[in-house]
Amino acid sequence: MATRPPLHVHLLAHPKSEAANELASALMRRIVEPPASGGLRIPVFFTPDRGDDLPPELDPEGGLNLDAAEHTIVVLLGDERMLRTVAGGTGDAWVAFVRRATDRRLHAVRCERRNFAMCQQLNRPRGHVKGNLGQAPFRCVTIFFSHAKADLDPQHHEDPVCHTRAVLNELPVEQWYDAQQIATSQDFADAISAGIRDCSVMLAFQTDHYSSRPWCRREVLEAKRLGAHVLIVDALQSGEARSFPYGGNVPTIRWPFREDPRVDAHRVIDRAVLEALRFKHNRAVLETAAEPGEIVLPSAPEAVTLAHEHGEGETEKIFLYPDPPLGREELQVLQPLRPKARFLTPLTKLARWPRPSPIETITVSISESDDVRKYGLSKEHFDTLTDEIHLYLLLAGLKIAYGGALKGGFSGTSNFTLRLFELVRTYSKLAEGVNARPLQKAILNVAPWPLWLDYGDSEWKLFSGDIARYEQAPRPDLPWSNHEVFPPGEGGRVLGSDTPERRYAWARGLTAMRERITGLSQARLVIGGKLAGFAGLVPGVVEEAWLSLKRKQPLYVAGGFGGAARAVSDRLQGIARVEFAEDWPRSHLPDYDAAQALYAQQGGDFISMAQMGADITVSGSMGLAAAVNNGLDEAENRELMHCTDPQRIAGLVLTGLGRLQVGSHDPS
Repeated sequence: MATRPPLHVHLLAHPKSEAANELASALMRRIVEPPASGGLRIPVFFTPDRGDDLPPELDPEGGLNLDAAEHTIVVLLGDERMLRTVAGGTGDAWVAFVRRATDRRLHAVRCERRNFAMCQQLNRPRGHVKGNLGQAPFRCVTIFFSHAKADLDPQHHEDPVCHTRAVLNELPVEQWYDAQQIATSQDFADAISAGIRDCSVMLAFQTDHYSSRPWCRREVLEAKRLGAHVLIVDALQSGEARSFPYGGNVPTIRWPFREDPRVDAHRVIDRAVLEALRFKHNRAVLETAAEPGEIVLPSAPEAVTLAHEHGEGETEKIFLYPDPPLGREELQVLQPLRPKARFLTPLTKLARWPRPSPIETITVSISESDDVRKYGLSKEHFDTLTDEIHLYLLLAGLKIAYGGALKGGFSGTSNFTLRLFELVRTYSKLAEGVNARPLQKAILNVAPWPLWLDYGDSEWKLFSGDIARYEQAPRPDLPWSNHEVFPPGEGGRVLGSDTPERRYAWARGLTAMRERITGLSQARLVIGGKLAGFAGLVPGVVEEAWLSLKRKQPLYVAGGFGGAARAVSDRLQGIARVEFAEDWPRSHLPDYDAAQALYAQQGGDFISMAQMGADITVSGSMGLAAAVNNGLDEAENRELMHCTDPQRIAGLVLTGLGRLQVGSHDPS
């Protein structure tokens, strides 16, 4: 059953505002850290770019869907370009968008920073009083200060606590400070416990006297007992005789004692707020994914965690905590404390997926989408999220077949095949911690003719280890020699598709590669894919999906990233797409008619884009589940076709594969 994620963040900027979009990308990098890093990982979306520079519609279909997550944060990065109201300007439309958004029971605030007007709207419970633009931000984060009074500087020159509190007074963040929050008649211990229980994060300033103070130690232990989050601020100057042993297993940040303590204070507060969000988000994500009986821990377990868990030590318990998983050396210490306990993370659960024995290899048909910005995503989204999907499939014990190019991009990150190689190296290190199946030659790369004609030492050395296996797709039967159609040049062989003969040759070679890789795998996942600018006569992802449908091979269509996969998913659902019209290829592909005519003259079965679209539509008319034959039901397939969450995409693929019957697909 589909579940909504806890939080979505929409960073909306005018599509043509370079500075605002750079800021959106920078903000995304702050809250979307690499998988298994332990960092913050919140789904982020940009302005859906439809080419009209207008704000998105508040519409679940193709617009900004405020119901897609339990909570939604929308941040407008407004500049002069967005607010322009002269002829051709879009300012009135964006102002109207804000008004419509605030009418949807959203809380709106406005602040100025670096010449940007930022309007942040958060989903609030029904009945919440609506805010107005210009209203001061409500305070939603509380920071508890844990400190040793002996290290406070009366002059505030070298005192990180006082500097941090001074900066906090200027920000929309609450602070709990014992000298201010504890009333004269109030019990000290009760007040401390109440303050910790209500805080978002505890800032523990590890100064020289901190570990020697009983109340400082009690505050940290009380935070762990109550399940509060702790951020250690390392502000040691001379050192300490004995570091408090239970102050570990938490994030830390260094107070460097620079010339401008306000800079350090801002760094600490910024990190504290992000940690509070990460901790809360971790808990919400895990609670959504937890199975009955699993105990959710928003941070990695430790001895104190187990000591505070109720029940006898012999009672069997399953602890679910965030990735990355603990190493064996730590688990060997924890396990004797609870011999029957099991410690799991989402990745360790993924690695224990019971893979059916006939299913070994999945083809991932993937390339960049031309229209990814239309769906509020970017190339950075595409690279990050698709790499993550590959990692999850590897951890589940599946080998990945990919008909991709090795040429070009050796020094960058744009080549999918080379990134896959690096992911296998990452997988190998991570697999030990999650007890995943060892994978030898985890990647099968099938190179199409004529691409492999120009391969040399730099390509062959990539296959010298245990990472990947290489296979050359067959050369099609053509009336020309390799030199005649793709002659050698000074900088290497000329491999363009700039003549009818070359485009025809490429189309034949690519089809042969796609047929071969379909036969070598037991399922296919399609993501993205160009709808223009390709070498053959039909988009690769479309032809690959069509081949799987034709052979009744399990097909998983992730259309949330747009491109050819979205076109396929639309046709399966009976939604018209202009790309499948008879005249579309002629207006988008040079030499289309001449290259197509060569099929009749020189040989080969040509299946047009229009014919593939018609076949896909006929398949979809039988019902999605029957058409794609992938083990998922109708609702699950529709969810997959719009999903952009990599873990959920991988989860749906594995769910479907796990339901498939032995012999449901003949890979010969």
